[in-house]
Amino acid sequence: MNHTSLKGQLLIAAPKVESAIFARSVVLILEHDEEKGAKGIILNLPTSATMTDLAGKLFDEGFAWDKPLHLGGPVAGPLLVLHTRPKMADLEIVSGVYVALDATKSQHLITQEIEPSLIIANFSGWAPGQLERELEDDVWIVAPADTRRIFGGLDQDLWWDTTRDIRAETLRKMLRLRHQPVDASLN
Repeated sequence: MNHTSLKGQLLIAAPKVESAIFARSVVLILEHDEEKGAKGIILNLPTSATMTDLAGKLFDEGFAWDKPLHLGGPVAGPLLVLHTRPKMADLEIVSGVYVALDATKSQHLITQEIEPSLIIANFSGWAPGQLERELEDDVWIVAPADTRRIFGGLDQDLWWDTTRDIRAETLRKMLRLRHQPVDASLN
């Protein structure tokens, strides 16, 4: 069986997904292979906790930053930071988007209020073959990831925007249109 890794791709929850945590979610796949399964993080699930709330609990120094902590999924895991600074990277996810897993790197990125960034606790995980079965059952729609989508939406707007983009692209292909204006009113 030929396995295609979805690392660096987005999974957009199909409208039929009713799970409290995954309904209208957009997940960035961090790892995906045949033997280990897949790991990803929900991009559009901010919590009410901010970096200010975590400052005294996770870091030695106190600081104030209203940036929300995101919940990456139901699986407990380390605090990670998605960012665009190659020197602070532990892993490149897509071109120009990196993840810091190391506590020292994460703390530096957070205390320096580096933008664009997402600070994420926990992750989403799939056993080997599980994600492939969910894709066959049309639970997820796969789309390319880019910095605009990764850092652009903090809540359900990201799901709506991404599904709208996918529908527009599908329609463009069906109609065999070569170009699609950014703003249809300019057509």
